[in-house]
This record gives sequence, structure tokens and C-alpha cells, in this order.
Amino acid sequence: ALSKDAAKSDSTKFYYDELYVPAASAAVSSDQQAQQKPRGEGPDVDIAMTLHQIGQIHRRSHRYAAALSAYNASLRGMKEVLGTQHGNIAAILGNIGNLYMETGDYDEAFTIYQEVLGIETMHLGLSHPEVAVTLHNIATIECSRGNFSEGVSLYKQVVDMQKIRYGSEHLTVAITLSCLADAYEKLRNVKGAIKTYEEALKIRIAVLGKSHLDVGRLMHKLGRLASSRKDYAIADIYMMRALEIYADNKLQPDHVFMREMARDNADIQAGLAFGQK
Repeated sequence: ALSKDAAKSDSTKFYYDELYVPAASAAVSSDQQAQQKPRGEGPDVDIAMTLHQIGQIHRRSHRYAAALSAYNASLRGMKEVLGTQHGNIAAILGNIGNLYMETGDYDEAFTIYQEVLGIETMHLGLSHPEVAVTLHNIATIECSRGNFSEGVSLYKQVVDMQKIRYGSEHLTVAITLSCLADAYEKLRNVKGAIKTYEEALKIRIAVLGKSHLDVGRLMHKLGRLASSRKDYAIADIYMMRALEIYADNKLQPDHVFMREMARDNADIQAGLAFGQK
């Protein structure tokens, strides 16, 4: 489902589609067999890696069908030279998974990331940062497919891994905590979402400073959650601080954050006016 690109139909072919395509042994002439390079020869790896980089260029330019074709050619070449379980295979598969994520094909992305996870854990072990990244991607897919409970479980696993690797005050931990909090919010677990956003906020303030836009965004989210619990006084404190940070970052009134702020703040002020807490 390469929806952000002209989807590749059966009639659309790329040059990369013809590379490293296995031929039936009976159809390969003796001359062709003589020209085939022996398994493990260095230049084949270089060509496969170049195809991977070409895929990256196409993907960054949103030419997703061409990118997928180049990635798959790279994958075929790399498997031919290095086998199916080499670390380079996981790297290529990971970018194919990223492509499917970007184009909204979550089922394909999920399948690819599962394969990546198997290769990574075999070579790197269960606690490696690359494994954590893949688990994070799988958690994101689960949430994108509406499987928020599965997403929460995976995000929590990733947070634990990141804290062991980087410490509890690392920005990477805050990023995953924000994703976890968002999943809690989708599950209507407001208490869990607030607690997790607050932990992420503490880290971001320590690392980024009190006036960073990301800090303002978390303040805004906490204000919105407090409002949903009718804690309007607390919500007002968060919103006022978020508004100050937005002003410090010179956001214009037509910015999406400012438009959301106007709507959310109106609800909070109405709640305060009616004498609610």
C-alpha cells in the first residue's frame, strides 16, 4: 500500500527489479554460470550496500515504490553473499519496515520488524540498543493498529531497557515515556498518562531547559488531561506555563499548537467560571 507514491503496479518495473534475481538452474547457460561471481566476493557486498543507499535516497524523496525496489534488490544481493541471518540483512529489513510504516502499511511493517528482531536478538542479545529501537517500532505499530494494550507492554519493556543502558534521565527515555503516556491516554487511563507524562516532563526540563518547545507541549498535554478530570485549577497552571513557552518560542496565533491552546483554554476557563475545582 504505497499510498504516498505512485503505487507500484504489476506493469511498473524498475531497473533494480532485474538485479540479483535467482534464475532456474536449467535456464542458466554455461557462459552465464562462468560469469557468476563466487559467493562472498567483496564487490557484490559493495553493490548491495550501494543499492541500499539508493533506496534511502528514493525514500527521503518520497519515491516509495522505487525505494522498495532498490531495498529489495539490496536484500537479495546481501542474502546471496552473506546469508539470511547477517547483521546487514537486519539493517536493510529495518529500513523496509520503516518505509512500510511511513506509507501506513502497518501489517507489512509488523512482519518485517519481527524478522529484524529475530536477527538482532541472535547477534546482539536482548538488551542491545538496536533491539530496543526495533521493539519501540513494533510498539508504535501496535498502537497504530489500535492494539494499545500490546503497545503499552512493549513501550514499558523499552523504557526499562533504556534506563539500564542510558540511565533514568536520558532524553531517549523521555521520548519513549511520552509514547507510553499517549498509549495510556488512548486506553483512557488518565492517571497512568499523567504520571508518565510528568516523568517525561522532568527529564525534558533537565535536558532541554524550561523554555523548550517540547516542554511546553508536554505542559499543554498535562493541562488537557487535568481538564478531562475536571481539575481546572491545575489545568490552568499547566496551560498558562505552556502558553508562556509557546510565546517564548514565538509561535504565531495560527500555529496548530496555539489554535489547540485557545480551544482548550476556553474549556478550562469555563470550568473555573462555574466554580469547579
